[in-house]
Amino acid sequence: MQLHDSVAFVLDVVDLGEKDRIVTWLSPEHGRKRGVAKSARTKFSKFAGQLQPLAKIDVRWAEKPGRELVRIRDASLLRPVSGLDDLEGLLIGAYLAEHFSQFAQEDDPSEALFRLLDSTLAALAEGTPRSLAARYVEVWVLRLQGLLPPPVECPLCGRPLGDRAAFLEDETAIVCPECADGYRSTPVDGATLDFLRRSARENLKSLESRPPTVGALRRVEAIARRIRRLFLETELRSYRVMRETLSDV
Repeated sequence: MQLHDSVAFVLDVVDLGEKDRIVTWLSPEHGRKRGVAKSARTKFSKFAGQLQPLAKIDVRWAEKPGRELVRIRDASLLRPVSGLDDLEGLLIGAYLAEHFSQFAQEDDPSEALFRLLDSTLAALAEGTPRSLAARYVEVWVLRLQGLLPPPVECPLCGRPLGDRAAFLEDETAIVCPECADGYRSTPVDGATLDFLRRSARENLKSLESRPPTVGALRRVEAIARRIRRLFLETELRSYRVMRETLSDV
């Protein structure tokens, strides 16, 4: 049996039986992990108040080779989630958490994803617009997978993209308008390209100081959604719920 200790973010918590819970978390050293918190639902559980979704925790666990679920020994709250306690915030929080659950790999170091989630939650707690934070996470999660590089030059011909481009919907690439001939594509305007480029070099606070237009954020969302769906071969359940419930996030 191996013992581990790591700082982590709780991604998901579901009930197991009458007393226990299954917890999914993200740590920089171990990536995505799933484990059982025994008696977490009992009145005087040592886990009471420690396993909130998107909370930052110090978690200790034991695992045996070949076991799908590890055994959580202890968890202490380092930072509760803040600024997401209304309906919109809860739905967006679930949407962000599902991104990391889907894209982080089990037992694969995920320091970049961990830092992305950490900085995004801190920015949201300080009042960063939720739509901006959601688009930032969508773009960066795909970028870390090599699926959405900054649109600087056309990947087909190598020419600079400037302020006009096209998104190839089946190839999930942003190319120059000339190379888009013959493909199913949608135009990508300068404001959308500007956000995709700035997001590669600026943090959320910097983006907020010169915010993108609502239209640009919507177009970024559409591009990210298309790439994500083709890569995962499904849509995130939390995205469907969020879109059915909220009008503009």
